[in-house]
Formats: sequence, structure tokens, C-alpha cells
Amino acid sequence: MGLAVYNGEILDIRFPPCVFKKLLVMNNSANCVGVVTNLSLYDLKLVMPSIANSLQSLLDYEGNVQEDFMMKFVVSYSEFDSVKMVELKENGSKIDLTNENRKEFVQLYIDFLLNRSIYEQFKAFYIGFHSVCATNAIQLFRPEEIELLVCGSPEPLNIDELKLITLYENYTEHDLVIRWLWDIIKYEFNSNQRRRFLLFATGSDRVPVGGFKEMMFKITRVESKEQLPIAHTCFNQLVLPQYKTKESLKSKLQIAIDNAEGFGIK
Repeated sequence: MGLAVYNGEILDIRFPPCVFKKLLVMNNSANCVGVVTNLSLYDLKLVMPSIANSLQSLLDYEGNVQEDFMMKFVVSYSEFDSVKMVELKENGSKIDLTNENRKEFVQLYIDFLLNRSIYEQFKAFYIGFHSVCATNAIQLFRPEEIELLVCGSPEPLNIDELKLITLYENYTEHDLVIRWLWDIIKYEFNSNQRRRFLLFATGSDRVPVGGFKEMMFKITRVESKEQLPIAHTCFNQLVLPQYKTKESLKSKLQIAIDNAEGFGIK
């Protein structure tokens, strides 16, 4: 992911926002990597909504928490065929959950799920990212801006902008097939189909930060009139046969897009 940011490439991944928050934490100790203490119930809800809703219900509960829940400051989780118990704080197995300390319990629970339980795994991820993007400038970014650099913009696609930056090999922008293609994408495809076309042709359904002008896109002619369009996503290249009719082009293109995963992409 660090290499993608460094090289200005976008990735078709969807991490929850807390991942980018954790990546931006600078630590002075090699033993304290990527630990974030201020993650909230909102952050947890974007990752584990059912657990977050249960914790919110605990905070909103108007009865006697100690008597009705009978819980301690511990959390249990499954590991293979066994159940593990972890104390959320020192001597947590001896501390009753009450109305007075439930806010602390919830925050410790969030910290366990989003920090402590994945510490070693995230440490490797954090070190890998910062080994490539180790610069003070990275601290000037907000988490959502890092997400934009990695995943691209979710804004509506500007097909005219994509058309302007497109290069052609054995085609020209005036060829009938090319004019059909842009007409189909712009006027006959809905927004979801346009994104699926972009995913098929480039490997990502999002636009790079800065717009299409930050990328290259090429359409190459192939002599066969029967095969489906092919995409070389590493090069943002669409290999397009010279179909005889607009209807044939649209049909073949739709089949290729709908079956893009594991087929038609090289």
C-alpha cells in the first residue's frame, strides 16, 4: 500500500477509516507501533456494527448494570476450538461492571478490539507502510486524505475527462467504433455500469486524486470481430475489436464487464 501511495497508484481496497487513523500515529518507541487510544464507538461501528450496537445499548441501559449484566472487565474470544479470556485492565476479572464504570469498560473494549487484539499484525502493516512513506509530510494529511491517495475518489465519473486523456493504437477518436463506445458509456450506461467499466479497464472503480488527467488510458484495436473486449489493467489498456454494429459492441462490452473478475482481465 505504501508503494501505491509513493507511485500514485490507486488500489481497489476498502479499509475502514480507523485503519488510516492508526497509520498516521507517530510513535517514539519501537515497542509502541500504530497504537491509537482515541478510537471511538463510531469507529468500531464501521468495523463491527453488531458489537458496537451492543456496547451502545450498555451505555444507554437505565437499569442496574451490575445486577442485570453480571459482567467483569474481561473479554472472551474464540481461538480455534477453545475460548480465551482476556482482562481489559489489571485485575479485570475481579472488577464488576457497574453503571459508574461502564464508559471505561466500553472504551477498553474498543481498544482491545481495534488495537490490542491485532497489535502484531498491524505492527507489520504499519512498518511496511512507513518504510516507504516515512516522511514528516505524511503527518500533514488527515486520515480521509490518505484514504483518497490509496483508494481514489468516490466522486461521479467524468467521462469527458477520461475521453480527453485517452490514447489510441490502430484507432482514432473519429472511428465509428470509438464514437459508439463513448456514446454507450456516457449516455446508455448508468453510474454503476460506468464504474464497473472503469474497474474492468483499470482494475479500480475510483478516479485517481486529481482526476483522470493523473492517469493514462489506451484503447487498442484488435482484428477479431467476435471476441470480447480484453483489459490489461496493469497498463490501463482496453483491447477493443472493431465490431460491425453498436448493438454488438454494447452486448460484448457488457458481457466482459459483468464477467470481469477472473475473465477478460490480464
